[in-house]
Amino acid sequence: MTYILGIDTSCDETSAAVLSGYTILSNTISSQIELHKPYGGVFPTVAKLAHQENIQPVIATALKAAHLKIENLDAVAVTIGPGLAPALEIGIRAAKELAQKQQLPLIGINHLEGHLLSPLAQANSTSKQTFKFEFPVLGILVSGGHSQFIKMDQVGKYEIIGETLDDAAGECLDKIGRLLNLGYPAAPVIEQLAKTGDSQVFPFPLPLTTRYDYDLSFSGLKTYARNLIGKMDDKKLDRQTLANLAASSQAGVFRHLTYKLDKLLNYYQNSPAQTPFKTIFVGGGVAQNVCFRTLVRKVAAKYELPIHFPYNKRLCGDNAAMIALAALWHYQNHHFADIQALERQPNLNFKKS
Repeated sequence: MTYILGIDTSCDETSAAVLSGYTILSNTISSQIELHKPYGGVFPTVAKLAHQENIQPVIATALKAAHLKIENLDAVAVTIGPGLAPALEIGIRAAKELAQKQQLPLIGINHLEGHLLSPLAQANSTSKQTFKFEFPVLGILVSGGHSQFIKMDQVGKYEIIGETLDDAAGECLDKIGRLLNLGYPAAPVIEQLAKTGDSQVFPFPLPLTTRYDYDLSFSGLKTYARNLIGKMDDKKLDRQTLANLAASSQAGVFRHLTYKLDKLLNYYQNSPAQTPFKTIFVGGGVAQNVCFRTLVRKVAAKYELPIHFPYNKRLCGDNAAMIALAALWHYQNHHFADIQALERQPNLNFKKS
């Protein structure tokens, strides 16, 4: 058994997890949502202080839940980026101290790699989530900070073939929600409201239809929503109109994503110059959205591609289990960090094609 402790403090959640191979033994998450609500978004200084207060109790809880002691660990993995610099600093410092004290190998992990590989996690050694897949894999990473199409030729070899040029999908929905005074984070509220709304009432535009690449842009959708809402007074913005706006906004964002996904797959699956994708992985906070999952599955089915999401929606958001899972491959290949030299990389990304 290989036991890896993962630590993630990339944004507004302090998380620690223990994995044995692909099996999650524990995944402890301390959320800061209530702390950041007054600011309408994540306030870096507040996040750092909360991480400082929570990091040691969260690690202790994760070990206890896994029924392990520090001495049982084989390695420590920690998110080094991307993320908020002050927040990343806390997790890295804790991981360094632990690795040094226990003489354990330290593994620095790209947060995006964690999201990309999150569908591989399983609840237990006999989990139905265990599946076989073939490379190349198309990774769809959709969150509040990133929206990317990633080609994975093997674990550890990633290439961005399309990404947002401005706002991320989740960020766009949060900003529209803020315009509607839905609080923070607004994207989950929009999803709930959309269930009783009509997505055809407000026809959002479809961006970047004349470009031949697979990049995304959500700022125009946000601007369209702002202009639309600006023309409405309180009487016009009743509950049903609010639900219609939520449904239309969500539909506009997902229509753009699936339009680009269809365009991408049409090329890669049919071009003699490209190796067709064999599997699709989907990760990131927006992957929790049921409507998004349904629409992406329809596109995947069109090209007869198997598609995999994390087995638990909790694994879509920021969490340390995906960090420990990504670290397994690095551990097996002896990709260890220099404890003294490891530093935060707030703008870390994959290579762009």
